[in-house]
Amino acid sequence: MREGWPPISEEEVELPSGARKRWIRVHFGTSAAVLATTPQKQIVLTREYRHGLGRIVHSLPGGTARNGESAEACARRELMEETGYQASKLLEMYAGNNLTAYLEGTLHLYFARDCQATERRPDPDEIQAVERMSVTQALSSARAGEFESAVVTLAILMADARGWLIG
Repeated sequence: MREGWPPISEEEVELPSGARKRWIRVHFGTSAAVLATTPQKQIVLTREYRHGLGRIVHSLPGGTARNGESAEACARRELMEETGYQASKLLEMYAGNNLTAYLEGTLHLYFARDCQATERRPDPDEIQAVERMSVTQALSSARAGEFESAVVTLAILMADARGWLIG
């Protein structure tokens, strides 16, 4: 196992055909992200540098759980740290693995309605901007495949399918 974060291991696996292959596994553990909406029915997104893409893109506030932290506590903390918004109630939409080829861990995706802005400001080295987007624009962008993050798209489409974006 490689030192550092996230831990990465390399293993030899036997495929169903009997062939053997070296494969990496990224050990991410528990992570959480939040699709937050304001009382004015706007979706709160961050603009963050994503190294896999090499540029700044729309993201959901989220991150990995710290020592023993629950997924819900992680989601609340990350929402506050990355946007300055506070959620009252979180509704879990999804718990699963979003990179099944090599990621070990579970992403918990939450929806939060009527989030309130606080005085807290995000770290400018992590978050380039916090943007509020109309539900109409977010749905249009998600349906057109315009978000570069599958997680952002999934969250918007799942919340819409449940009727949470209009209610």
